[in-house]
Amino acid sequence: MIITLSQTKSLLNLTGTSKDTLITALIPEAEAKYLQIRNYPFHKFYGDTTAASKTISNIALYPSSITGSISVSSSRYIDRMDYIYTSAIDNYVTDVDTISNTIAIDTAASTTGSIVFTVYPQGAKMTAAKLIQYLMQSNSMNGLQSESVGSYSWSKATTGNPYGVPDDIFKSIKRYATA
Repeated sequence: MIITLSQTKSLLNLTGTSKDTLITALIPEAEAKYLQIRNYPFHKFYGDTTAASKTISNIALYPSSITGSISVSSSRYIDRMDYIYTSAIDNYVTDVDTISNTIAIDTAASTTGSIVFTVYPQGAKMTAAKLIQYLMQSNSMNGLQSESVGSYSWSKATTGNPYGVPDDIFKSIKRYATA
């Protein structure tokens, strides 16, 4: 997943457990909205890991049939500070070596073997956390655009994008929409 419950709570400075069920339910919704806006799937690669090592070697596109007979270093499609995720790895990329086709990650892998991982763009976790926060707040408003009670008036600004999310979230995602 693009973000975990604990990462969301840390990034949004939330404590306690009263919203855990809601946040957990919104994580896949946030990833789906992220993909809808991005309009391009997240890259999937596989590579070889060794437990207690910070290097992933033999990087290849997944499934490998995508590349056919093209012989290029797949690591060139991964950038420093991209975020990679599997059940064994939940790390940022700290270095990319396209010559040896390896990437370095910020903390060591927990398993040894060839694994498939998803690459999320830089800043994806923070954007996902903001999107979850927005979805939590918009759920409580039930589509309300404006409200007046006595001398108090509240109005929700319209967004300039077709996805109904705040423009800062939209722009954070859309900048990575190119293939």
